Amino acid sequence: MKYVLPLAFALASTTAIADDHASSGNVKDRIYLGANISHNTIDSPFSGGDLDAAGYSIFGGLKFPNNTAGLTTSAEFGYSDTEDFFNGNGDTDINGFWLAGVAEKSLPELDPRLSAIGRLGLDFGDDDGIFLGAGIGFKASEVLGLRAEFINKDASGVYQIGALFNF
Repeated sequence: MKYVLPLAFALASTTAIADDHASSGNVKDRIYLGANISHNTIDSPFSGGDLDAAGYSIFGGLKFPNNTAGLTTSAEFGYSDTEDFFNGNGDTDINGFWLAGVAEKSLPELDPRLSAIGRLGLDFGDDDGIFLGAGIGFKASEVLGLRAEFINKDASGVYQIGALFNF
């Protein structure tokens, strides 16, 4: 059961990419790469406080050509890693691969370069399980996008800022 969701997501993504490739010739124009730096917290019920660590992630994504009313969707795959969280019983970190579906809605009422971001994904690493995220994006140029997001994972909360580069 643990792998049913990732397999279903992968199958749906593959089907969408194949259908998309048949209808739109240039997949290369929808590929992007990015990186984030993050502040990660673990709510520790035993120590009476939160455990904190800095981290980073690198990712790649593919935008789907379904831009409808300013809404774009994409699939992202990445790797995240944190510094050690010191919990009194030794140092531990959180790392691993993840896969997410991302929806981005432009906000032309405020600024045509702004967008609201939502994500639903699956972490395959130390903090494995489903995660949800929300944030804001800023299109600095046709090539550079900036993001600020909060992601709620199974055991941790992630506050991250990052950049993505469109091809």
